[in-house]
Amino acid sequence: MTGENPPGGWVGPDRVRMGKYGFLIALGIASTAYHLWFTQLFPFEQDQHKIAHLGFMLVGAAVLAFEPEPKTRRERFGNYATLLEAALSAVVAGYLFIAFNRIVYEQLGIYTDLDLFMGLLLILLLLDVCRRVYGPMLSLVGVVGLAYALYGPYFPGILNHNGVQAERLVQGLTVEFGSGVFGVIVEVSGTFIIIFMILAGLLEAYGALEYFVQVGTLIGKQVRSGLAQMTTVASMGMGSVNGSAAANAATTGAFTIPLLKRHGLDRDTAAAYEAVASSGGQIMPPIMGAAAFIMAEITGTSYLRIIVVGFLPALLFYGTVAIGVHLTTIKEGLTSEIDEDELTDVETVDKDRKNALNAIFGRTTTAVSFGQISVRNLIVEGLALWVPLAVLLYALVILLYDPLYAGFLSIMSAFPAAFVQGIFFRDGYGIRDFLVDTLDGLGRGMENAAPIAVSLGVMNIFVGVLNLTGFTQVFASSLVELSGGVLALLLMFAMVAALLFGLGMPTVAAYITAVLLIAPALTEAGIDLLAAHFFVFYFAILSALTPPVAIACLVTARVAGGNFWRTAGKSLVLGAPLFVLPYIFVVNDSLLFWSVPATPITFVVVGTGLVATVTAIVNYFSGQLRLPSRAGLLVAAGAAVFAPLAPMTVAVQTLATLTIVALLYIEVKYDSGSETGQPEQAAVDD
Repeated sequence: MTGENPPGGWVGPDRVRMGKYGFLIALGIASTAYHLWFTQLFPFEQDQHKIAHLGFMLVGAAVLAFEPEPKTRRERFGNYATLLEAALSAVVAGYLFIAFNRIVYEQLGIYTDLDLFMGLLLILLLLDVCRRVYGPMLSLVGVVGLAYALYGPYFPGILNHNGVQAERLVQGLTVEFGSGVFGVIVEVSGTFIIIFMILAGLLEAYGALEYFVQVGTLIGKQVRSGLAQMTTVASMGMGSVNGSAAANAATTGAFTIPLLKRHGLDRDTAAAYEAVASSGGQIMPPIMGAAAFIMAEITGTSYLRIIVVGFLPALLFYGTVAIGVHLTTIKEGLTSEIDEDELTDVETVDKDRKNALNAIFGRTTTAVSFGQISVRNLIVEGLALWVPLAVLLYALVILLYDPLYAGFLSIMSAFPAAFVQGIFFRDGYGIRDFLVDTLDGLGRGMENAAPIAVSLGVMNIFVGVLNLTGFTQVFASSLVELSGGVLALLLMFAMVAALLFGLGMPTVAAYITAVLLIAPALTEAGIDLLAAHFFVFYFAILSALTPPVAIACLVTARVAGGNFWRTAGKSLVLGAPLFVLPYIFVVNDSLLFWSVPATPITFVVVGTGLVATVTAIVNYFSGQLRLPSRAGLLVAAGAAVFAPLAPMTVAVQTLATLTIVALLYIEVKYDSGSETGQPEQAAVDD
């Protein structure tokens, strides 16, 4: 058994796992206390705080990468290296934190050899810890950046520059503090992102996944594709909270994918549903997977404006995915009946964590029950979720508080809401259960925040190199020149670049990389700054679905036991309209910047166009589409969503919308008495 001591081993993997999660919980408690203290009182300088923040996150990410049950010599060696890196991270952060005043105010630009050594060690730790938690791609970006800075004179064309000396490079990236590793992106991580990741961790521990499953079930009971809609709602809801497509796909996919397969959906389609839903969750306000805070800081725009601008495109994104899932599900013959008894399978998600919690505290709990799913029960059992979100939105929208203070209030409201939910509405739930859930939530907050912070530290290496070499403006000018001033061509180049920059990287890191290089070119071409950022952000998200890496598809295909390429192909079919959406809101800017009557009219027209697009791509409505109708839907959809490019916009919108409605009506009438409207039952995977 896994819990027994292996021959020659000191302790069994269960004890190691218990130690790992116990340490993460302890670190989460300390990190939460520190960050809440700092973000409310600001007892010392922001640059000094960034050192402490990065120290906490590096240690947490290194421990998170520790494998409790190594199977090979390489994994065992990796575990020793991981523990060493965690210890070194604490030492480096401690040294720089203590030496901060001396380095900044006393030596005035004169650095000791030990200062530079610690700076170099910090760079190496960031690169390798990031490799352990995210794979090699993002770390490779940092290494390429360093090589580019050092060997600039050897690069051709626009890449050529005078080069940066190694000592100057280490200084600029580390011990100068205000830039490089400790630049503005890590500042955002150490304030806004960490606060909302703590909130996300608490929501997860208090039953967010179970709650989203029940909400999806209630919605799913009203439609034929109910089971698929339930899994989509659950995955999108969790994706909005935790900020990582791959992590969300692995966590919620462990529950949703087997459930879909048991009800007749083939493994590749089930994996595709989860990949698209897990990725798309990051665009939904108010949290947006932490990207909203980065965008607000880079653009100098208020956080509230960011979530308002992103709201309608997010609804279109969700609506398009829901319709695509519905049509694909009916087409492939998935059993639509939802058996509520099966929903308890969600409790098996993240079994290792729950076993460790049981070993540490003598119990583990789940904050939501699964009996009699109804609107009333969802209100009662969702206290720990909707009360903090309601407080957050009220503080942001009505009281106009700063996001940091609003996030703090939201966290504070989560504790009594979860306590009331458990104590008064659950049988056998006591104070000890509440404390276990709360401590688990603080550990989850650390696990959510640490990988993101480390990835942002690596991205700051890359950004620091761009600033030192002046490459950003050169690239933007070259992109505009290459497009010949043609906006459509520039947008296509920007799309390809954003997808390439995002391959294999977490969304926030992909967004930062792409936006720093691409957004200047888009704004230079006359596109609004926020529109340019959202354009890049959407494609950074969609890079998780784009082969050859397609990290979300890779994860879900493994969970489903399916084929990666077939999963990626079905994800692209389901997500195809989403690749057009960024172009749509650049052309129809009233979707971003609201006005009456332009915004509601445009929303309806574009929504109709996206419905037509996904229907034509899936090739199913009430039955398989006839070729003329399918072609007509695609043409009419194109006219509807890009009508502002035509001389008579209103006339084109009206004609295109009516054409779509007419074609869909004709298809329904044509299939009403035909057997083609009855989908074949798909083969059930073993």
